[in-house]
Amino acid sequence: MNLNFNKWTKDWALMSRFFKANEIAGISEKLRNLKIQNVVFCSFENRFAKSGGLAAVTTNILPFLKEVNNIPNVILITPFYPNIMDKNKLRSTDRFFNVPYKNKKVRVELYEFTWNYSKPWSGSLKEYYLKADGFFEAQNRMQDPYLYSGDTGSRNDNAMRESSLFFCKAVPMALHILGIRKNIVFHLQEWQTALISLTSKEAMLNGVLESCGTAQTMHNSYDSFVPFELLTGITGNSVKQKISLIRGNGLTAYQIGLQLVDAPVTTVSEHFAAELTTDILQMEYFAPHLQSIFRKSGVYGVNNGSFTDVIPEYAGMENSAFDDVRKIKLKKRKALIKILSAYKPKARFGELTYKGRTISNLPDNIPVVVMSGRYDPLQKGYDILLRAIERFAEDEIKVVMTPLTIHPSDLDYFYEVACKCKGNLTVFPMKLEEGYHELQTGATFGIMPSVYEPFGAAVEYMANGTVNIGRTTGGLIDQINGECGFLFKEDAVFCTSENIRAFAETGNIVQMRKTNPWIQSMADNLYETLKKAIYIYQYNPDGYYRMITNGFRKLKIFTWESSAEKYFQVYDKVSRI
Repeated sequence: MNLNFNKWTKDWALMSRFFKANEIAGISEKLRNLKIQNVVFCSFENRFAKSGGLAAVTTNILPFLKEVNNIPNVILITPFYPNIMDKNKLRSTDRFFNVPYKNKKVRVELYEFTWNYSKPWSGSLKEYYLKADGFFEAQNRMQDPYLYSGDTGSRNDNAMRESSLFFCKAVPMALHILGIRKNIVFHLQEWQTALISLTSKEAMLNGVLESCGTAQTMHNSYDSFVPFELLTGITGNSVKQKISLIRGNGLTAYQIGLQLVDAPVTTVSEHFAAELTTDILQMEYFAPHLQSIFRKSGVYGVNNGSFTDVIPEYAGMENSAFDDVRKIKLKKRKALIKILSAYKPKARFGELTYKGRTISNLPDNIPVVVMSGRYDPLQKGYDILLRAIERFAEDEIKVVMTPLTIHPSDLDYFYEVACKCKGNLTVFPMKLEEGYHELQTGATFGIMPSVYEPFGAAVEYMANGTVNIGRTTGGLIDQINGECGFLFKEDAVFCTSENIRAFAETGNIVQMRKTNPWIQSMADNLYETLKKAIYIYQYNPDGYYRMITNGFRKLKIFTWESSAEKYFQVYDKVSRI
């Protein structure tokens, strides 16, 4: 299916504030003659440094971009993180270059990784890692590339911004050193790479590159303010002079990048694209400063593909008899119960029991619910599920949570509920060394009570034969419907600016949200949806197993081939100015 770009036109307003008329004419001429021969995927996440869904996208889509669209060369350019990556997994290219940054020259070393892929068919492509002393020095126990210190406040923001500015300056120079100098489309991911839409244009003007354009994908609406004094550290004299004439002391990375990019802006699901200009949380909290840009140029949703295939045991079973699916599901459930009975790492707390004893004899009709992933109090909704759990009686439900947290205090509410709901809740606050596969395949329901969700992982639960329960938001709407899962949402009357502000202000102490009507309503509606789902599981087993097989069919909609085809339509707009 083609994306509808009929209403999209390139906005030249900011171009005229950063470049002179003759420079804009030169850039325009180079863009008009550009051919899509080199796609450079720019990301702060990679296979060795992961945080959220971007790493999964990065390690899935590149071969499809290349093969499906017959693009001669597709590469990844990403930072090397010395504190969370092993240099021995990469190979030195023996190529070095100096990047002028803040009136000094910083030496950059290029490392590479060859990715030999088998989908959509066999081939290989290169990943390049930029190593520079003093930059990309993220360090944390989760090996998250966005966390530069235990403090996630201003120090972390400053370090991230500095690394972003340096990366955006270095990338065009890295392409020059690699001998890739024309017919380039930079596919920029997130705000950290957005300013390549500026530095790449300068690279064309100063001869570092011959012809290149940019496309931007937003996986989130997170942004960063860039003071003009810092921006001048990565620009040449001509742009510095123009910047000096702009009123104010700066703009955000997206306020600059989204207006200088050469193609329609995309995000990772169709519904999230719409929510960026219709959801009060995005309009008034996360992205109020981008609303005029969105309204003028639009945001287009390109759904991600599936991050995993249907597990082998379920392969080809979308039309199988429910009893056949049930036998496999119960086998997976038994494997999960065995793991939960025996795997007790030191960090785990909260004991799962049945009638006060071991969970080993848990009857098949008692549901096991799982929620996994990083702990983000502004997004993921762990506290919403915790509040819903408190309303269940002993042995009515069993819940497993695996939050990846930063600070010990992040777990306070988990401890509180684990004590109140003794026997019903267990928490693994770390990356599981065993049991993750069993959680995905053996659980009755996978829960995603996200406050917002650009895409989400519902397709992963579907591939593992687990029914989803998710909040009606973003990409979860694209993935879950009443045929393959359950959606819930708070009552609309409570979705107010006042309640959303109060929610955001209690990001570090989620217990304070107990009096927030918006969050209360989310938890209440999740509880009611869980009760409905459990009833179907217990008293309408055919309905439950039908949801599993419908999930297998739904999964087939989300393909990287489709994503790659749509992104090529975006790239094609670069030369149509």
